[in-house]
Amino acid sequence: MHDQLFVPDLRTILVMTIFVFATQGFFLWQLYRIKRRPAFALLAWGCGAFSLGFLGYFLRPLLGMTLFTVSVANLLILAYPVFLLATLMQCHGIKRPIRALYWGLPGLLALGLVTLTHMQDGLMVVLVASAINGAYYLFIAAYAVRNLPLGELSLRMTLVSNLALAVTLFGRAGVAWVMMHNLAPAQAAPLAVWLSYTLLIALFCLSAQIYGLPLQEFTRSEQTLRHLASVDPLTEVQNRRAFFEQANAIQGPVSVLMLDIDRFKTINDRFGHATGDRAIVVFAQLLRDALRHDDLLGRMGGEEFAIVLPGVARDRATEVAERIRSACEAETVLSDNGFRVRLTVSIGVAEGDGHQIDALLKQADLALYQAKENGRNQVAWAGQEA
Repeated sequence: MHDQLFVPDLRTILVMTIFVFATQGFFLWQLYRIKRRPAFALLAWGCGAFSLGFLGYFLRPLLGMTLFTVSVANLLILAYPVFLLATLMQCHGIKRPIRALYWGLPGLLALGLVTLTHMQDGLMVVLVASAINGAYYLFIAAYAVRNLPLGELSLRMTLVSNLALAVTLFGRAGVAWVMMHNLAPAQAAPLAVWLSYTLLIALFCLSAQIYGLPLQEFTRSEQTLRHLASVDPLTEVQNRRAFFEQANAIQGPVSVLMLDIDRFKTINDRFGHATGDRAIVVFAQLLRDALRHDDLLGRMGGEEFAIVLPGVARDRATEVAERIRSACEAETVLSDNGFRVRLTVSIGVAEGDGHQIDALLKQADLALYQAKENGRNQVAWAGQEA
């Protein structure tokens, strides 16, 4: 039966590992040069250390059990999860990622001591190295559960891969422990095969794990670009393009409000553009506070805003508009020279069906113009007599 068992070639695994992690380290370093994100540099260094550690393993048949091929190689391999945890901390803004080294230091010291004192005992080194590595990957998984936002796909990948690595490495330590107990050659042979299997599984988990950080970075970049394309940078409400995209998707009866801060040009000319910007920010926050979660708010340009109230009739929309007007009238903005600038707003209201948003906005704009003509600081609705 044992003759039918596939036996992974250890040297092939080692060559593959050296090449894959060296390539991934180079790829991450290039991302660091482009993005200037320290997290990429940390993980690149981790991949480089891991690749060098396996180079030491690969050179054992040529150099023998030496300081480099045993002690240094194992310490370099254990350095990878230390860099990984520092990367996760750096990537999510957690202070002092250097703590990852402090937390890994006991394991590094213990592994260094064992590899120096049992350099010629290959199974003992495998047992201790696997157990310490497994414990650190389990620690990373626990840290991720407690401190990181697992809603992100890349972090769920990191969590699963670290748990799989911990289980695999503990299994590898268990196989080494069994082999140390004076097994006959016939009994030890199949266990040696499983030792190779555990190494192969661990390497697959590690390779999958490394792609989590670039995936996370690209996801965040896409979210940032989407945010910049749809949100007004001054007020953090929907910009004109995003407002129309969402407004045109609304079905059923709606009411539309067009709002314009009164005498805004005078505020800018008399108190400066900084005060004008503060007035717009305060007004936008006032609007957010007055609306429901399903209502749509957008900045049309300058001091002009638009609101869509789904499922709201004109009478109710007029009440909402009057509440906004009253709140604005009670609001003041502090200018750079210490004056308190009072704000007022004129509002136009129109109602109709959701598929008529463009026409309703034009009607509300005409009503807004009528409110301005009637003396400002008031609400007017489409079709209202002057």
